[in-house]
Amino acid sequence: MAHAIKNIPLILFLTIGFAGFGQKTSKYLDSLLRKNLSQHAKVFDNPKKYRLQIIYTRITRDKDNKPVFKDYYWRADTNQFFYPASLVKLPVSIMALEKINELKDKSIDRNTPMLTDSAFFCQKRVVRDTTSENKLPSIAHYIKKMFLVSDNYSFARTYEFLGCDYTHQRLEKWGFPNIRIINRLDAQCKNDTGKITSPVYFLSPFGDALYKQPLTFAEYNKPHPLPVAKAGKAYVNDLGKRVYEPKDFSKHNFMSLANCHEIFKRLVFYNYMDEKFKYKIAPDDWAFAMKYLGMYPRESDFPKYPDNKIFYDSFKKYFIHGAIAPTISSDTLRVFNIVGRAYGFLSDVAYIVDYKNKVEFLLSATIYVSEKNIVGSGKYEYDLIGLPLFKDISQLIYSVEKNRKKKYEPDLKEFELFGK
Repeated sequence: MAHAIKNIPLILFLTIGFAGFGQKTSKYLDSLLRKNLSQHAKVFDNPKKYRLQIIYTRITRDKDNKPVFKDYYWRADTNQFFYPASLVKLPVSIMALEKINELKDKSIDRNTPMLTDSAFFCQKRVVRDTTSENKLPSIAHYIKKMFLVSDNYSFARTYEFLGCDYTHQRLEKWGFPNIRIINRLDAQCKNDTGKITSPVYFLSPFGDALYKQPLTFAEYNKPHPLPVAKAGKAYVNDLGKRVYEPKDFSKHNFMSLANCHEIFKRLVFYNYMDEKFKYKIAPDDWAFAMKYLGMYPRESDFPKYPDNKIFYDSFKKYFIHGAIAPTISSDTLRVFNIVGRAYGFLSDVAYIVDYKNKVEFLLSATIYVSEKNIVGSGKYEYDLIGLPLFKDISQLIYSVEKNRKKKYEPDLKEFELFGK
């Protein structure tokens, strides 16, 4: 059912946030995909194998430019396991901006230098960042690197600033108690090391400590929200040995696609949210986050990415561009997004906008592409199956939206965050 973003009852938002709605497929979306994307029939005909989930949100503006949403699903299921990988960088980045705002009375903002100390096993001491303009690390700079090139090191430092307990307390308040983030995405840090987070220090321009956060031991001990969190018929263990049983992800991060889609929706449409559901960030934080979610690596000065063979324009633009376009020449279409790619799971959560043709929609998808079904082998069909499918799905929906007649065209000026 379509719903306006204003005046939505609390119960509806809570339902969207965490209720397990089981598997949902919209007849319209199923028909659209099967009719127009027959080249991907083997995926649509083998949903259990590929674990494909799709959520497409149509956006209709009213006369005041307020958005009204209608969601379409393809086998979206909050109870089906998939590994979110870097998708967790989205809620952690938003929470970091919220926590920074809680410290503003100490003269701290997102650009304030933040040093990380080492006080326990597997922790890293960080006092410099040569990629930033002032050569010092900060929450803003870590978020830039996460959004631009999905940097895991930046995620680890940002997560340490939050702490495991704070992270899950905020998720509860947002209405997402089934999201689980206990791993800092550092390959060298195993098991529960993510529950013990480093001391951090914020410094004034004169080098004085504005705020000190001590070593933190988390009390979080909730079990994995799904009864079964496994994938593969075999996996490669830490010693490089193949184990002939499914890989158990019960000690890994977890977030359903529906949860990530909703978290992203609330960020994109922050300016239209009822105050009760607005992230506790400043309007300038919103513009900052959205800009770097939509920016290409070459457009960034700090950090600078001179090697466009590695960090090319579509490096993390799976939708529309299929991560294969070295240079994106269009200045009228932008993909604001967050992606995940690990263990054969490929995911993208995006807001796609065409300023010239007045097109906008939200699209999220995840797929498992491991034909040999061996987790940790490093041999997956991202390029052969996953990315071409994501490109074709998004281009199909873009075409539908471009040709859809609207009573009121959207005013998209707030998303024009890039210079000509």
